[in-house]
Amino acid sequence: MIRIASMVGAPDLETPTLATHRGDLAEACSQLHELGFDGIELMIRRPADLDDDTVRQSLAGANIALVALCTGHVFAEDHLGLVTPEVEISQEAYARLLEFVQAASRWIGPGGMVNIGRARGLGDPLRPAESLDCLREALQQLADDAAPHAIRLTLEPVSKTETSFVHSTQDGLEMVRRVNRPNLGLILDTYHMYREDADPLASLREAREVLWHVHISDANRRWPGSDAIPFEQVVETLQDIRYDGYLGLEIQPWPEPLVAAQQSILNLRKWIGASNDRRKTWQ
Repeated sequence: MIRIASMVGAPDLETPTLATHRGDLAEACSQLHELGFDGIELMIRRPADLDDDTVRQSLAGANIALVALCTGHVFAEDHLGLVTPEVEISQEAYARLLEFVQAASRWIGPGGMVNIGRARGLGDPLRPAESLDCLREALQQLADDAAPHAIRLTLEPVSKTETSFVHSTQDGLEMVRRVNRPNLGLILDTYHMYREDADPLASLREAREVLWHVHISDANRRWPGSDAIPFEQVVETLQDIRYDGYLGLEIQPWPEPLVAAQQSILNLRKWIGASNDRRKTWQ
């Protein structure tokens, strides 16, 4: 069964993020639950600085699940990445990502995810092979450190405008193969897929065995249905491959946060419902 989540910006973020809610965690959880969301993802910089009881009470009070911890602002605000020319920065990035693993273990439990996109670092566009080797080694070590906590890592292919390596779904699949750890899979983002993949729907099918999470936004980075991505076909394809994870909303809060959240959940529920109805008819 496909469920729907939304990104929430943690109180420690100092710059805008791709989320309809940010700041007060309890209020965000409550409002999203009332809108019909099943879960949240938490975009955060320093998990060790967020009180465990605050997280647990916010989730329990709204009866909503925490699906994943997202690391984008580790790079965006603190400029940390696993693959950089500066060894000290790489080491600090690794230590920070271990904080995410430990927090996911406390807040989510077994099977919880830590999503890694830009926190992999920019790499070196002049040394692509070396950058990929460094990323493989870092992800192998991080996956090994995450394994005793039963936490999964999800690597997100990101478009060329934001990093120099692992852009397409096929790039991500190759890295997952090279790392060869059972707790490393993929998160695919429709925004990046429709920029980098020759056939995004075929990519979803190709990634089915290691596709653990999907980020949803339209081609303009706004609510699904506001631009050109054929989400009816996206949902239908996910149903076809028996994807049973979350669709995680990651969008600009346009034209204003509540409207963006409402329009998103309305459209996603409509597309999921229509796909379910078609399957009942076929049966």
